[in-house]
Amino acid sequence: MDCHFESICESCTFFVTTIEFRPTLERQRDDAVAKGQVAREQIFDGLLTRLDEQAD
Repeated sequence: MDCHFESICESCTFFVTTIEFRPTLERQRDDAVAKGQVAREQIFDGLLTRLDEQAD
């Protein structure tokens, strides 16, 4: 998780993910939390929230 461009795709308005990637997104969010990267954490929180909303 050391790529400087790791969350660039997730910030793109064309980015789409699916529930299969939830574990990866959670790990990326947790990594951001551990490193104190609030903006990156918010990106992954938003993606996880959208996945939850789609599942409902």
